[in-house]
Amino acid sequence: MGRRTLVVRPRSRGRVALRVAHWGVDADPIGQSQPLAGDVSARAVWIELDATYDRVAVVDGTTRSYCVCWLDPTLSDADDVALATAADLDSLRAWWVETKSRACADRQRRRPRVVRSGLVRALERRARTAFPPDDTPFLSADR
Repeated sequence: MGRRTLVVRPRSRGRVALRVAHWGVDADPIGQSQPLAGDVSARAVWIELDATYDRVAVVDGTTRSYCVCWLDPTLSDADDVALATAADLDSLRAWWVETKSRACADRQRRRPRVVRSGLVRALERRARTAFPPDDTPFLSADR
């Protein structure tokens, strides 16, 4: 199965270009992706982003990668995602998939809102940096 990646190239005045890669990216995110939108607001990143993506790569001289973490334990809101980073994104992703699976199994006993809050807290403890939905500082080069 592919690892879908949203590639973001910050432009001037808070604008970005979006690209998509269906098999993930490594050393050349631009070359390994296809254009999606050429000049859109930074908010467009969150509009495009949903649970079908595994990663976000921000390319602005260097490449910073983030794991996409689907927060909704009811599995009904694909747009309910957060971005997280860690020294080892593959380990973070594996941990997240396991943690989320356990939380989804637990949603039968607890309210979804409570389960989601627990997921957010667990992610904040595990990840080096976590960005909630609609937060765009991850686009800044100093992150």
